[in-house]
Amino acid sequence: MSHLQLESISVPGNTPMKNISGLFNVSKLFMKDETKNPTHTFKDRLAYEMVRPIIENIMNGKPFEKTSFGAISYGNTAYSMGHYCKLLNGFYGGEIVRAIAFMPPQLLNRPFGPNTEGTRIDAKRVVGRISEFCTIIPIDLNAQIYHDSDLEMIAKKEGAMLDKFTNISDGLDRPAYVKIIKESIETQLKFAPDYVIVPFGAGILCNEIIDYVKDNELKTKVIPVSSGNPNTIAIMLYGVIWVETERMLSEGKGMTKHPSIDLKGRAREQYFVYHVADQEIIKAMNVLSAKKLSAEASGAAGFAILPRLKQIDPSFDASKHSVLVINTGNGLLNYQIRLQS
Repeated sequence: MSHLQLESISVPGNTPMKNISGLFNVSKLFMKDETKNPTHTFKDRLAYEMVRPIIENIMNGKPFEKTSFGAISYGNTAYSMGHYCKLLNGFYGGEIVRAIAFMPPQLLNRPFGPNTEGTRIDAKRVVGRISEFCTIIPIDLNAQIYHDSDLEMIAKKEGAMLDKFTNISDGLDRPAYVKIIKESIETQLKFAPDYVIVPFGAGILCNEIIDYVKDNELKTKVIPVSSGNPNTIAIMLYGVIWVETERMLSEGKGMTKHPSIDLKGRAREQYFVYHVADQEIIKAMNVLSAKKLSAEASGAAGFAILPRLKQIDPSFDASKHSVLVINTGNGLLNYQIRLQS
């Protein structure tokens, strides 16, 4: 194995910025298109950062620990995590990393999708595809809140452990997503937008964008969006672990559940996440589809809130303010199965 081989592992990032001004009646609207990452999702940035230190240690002739990486994931995180583990193991010529996806069994009873291309995928096929890259362990999310030690114990019990276990469900001890907003503001837009709308699943992306805005003393307002509906088509956003989903569904917004100090050692204040209904998401996907813009339901959720952004923030002026929406991806493209919508 040569350094050249390791360096050929695709690094996510530098995704396109698209000017879609006028859509959703917003005069200055931009989209950061994370569908253009290797597996069509922003989760690639987390998965690559996950293995990057091991890659660098190998290239520099330094020791490393064989590591099992785990995540509570219904799809994109698991796929990206497995993708990069498979690549690294293939170039190394042996298993030095392993991806473990902890999944609720009831997930198998529902479809994923549709997305802007009209793709719907049976969950069993999604899990089957992910199982080519990951060890899948069933987990009951209603039973308890799972901490790192809990998942590690389950991994050991299931014989899925290598020398070390790292849970990436809540991110890493270092930034993985901040380059999304850095690329957007510093390289592509060359200005800070008035609003950034961010789909919220586990909240890692949103937290890092909030940190960037705060650290750089920007006036940008960050609007997190998700779904409090356990049966939402944006299934990859639903996360009772990370946000008050019941309150979101009943009141239209709910507070985050992050610990006061996160893995990066940063103080973390709770904040509101705004609920978007499936009907709103479908309308948004129809608008995007007409412009040949690709997004799965979770990625389209940020656009779904635009028609009522002024209700959330009465100072919003659609004719004046600039808005950046993070299209987190279209991971359904990975499965390459098209069913009737």
